[in-house]
Amino acid sequence: MRTKLLPLASAAVLACVTAATGLAAGSTVVTHFSFTTPRHQLCGIWGTAVVHGTSVFRDTGNGTYFMSGTFVGVFTADNGRSTTLTGAGPQKQTSPAVIDEQAGTVTITTTYGGLFEKFSITGGPTLSIDAGSFTLVDVFKYTGDPNNPAGDSISETVSRLDGPHPDLLTGGCEVLVPYLQGP
Repeated sequence: MRTKLLPLASAAVLACVTAATGLAAGSTVVTHFSFTTPRHQLCGIWGTAVVHGTSVFRDTGNGTYFMSGTFVGVFTADNGRSTTLTGAGPQKQTSPAVIDEQAGTVTITTTYGGLFEKFSITGGPTLSIDAGSFTLVDVFKYTGDPNNPAGDSISETVSRLDGPHPDLLTGGCEVLVPYLQGP
């Protein structure tokens, strides 16, 4: 399971989802975003990030969504070293959330494609790249509210994987930390 979700990537996704809240079925929203994060830790290293991009979010009207877009985030560690995270491509919830009231769970299946994430030294070479398509099956605690069913995360499983994804489930810390802590 991806236990270390990168703050700048999650902030970009949150900006996209927040912009899409309250959409009518079948509607499409295009959002351009740009922001600076407060000081935070990335893989245990303190710094700040600047993130910008564009997202397109479409409520498909059947309990699923389609989202695509691009984002670039530059994380600068307190020691001055920086890394760039880039992402682009579609994300699609493949079916409405499956609620199992008896088990108290909600299952959501999402397929991702394109360039999920690329870490590079800012202005330099690539450290890691996750590209191609994959499907994640996420299981959450059921909140009891069918309109907002997903509670705390229980598990995440990769059900299909095509393309290079060396750090998909680890969050990339194994390649980022050595560079960001370097001399």
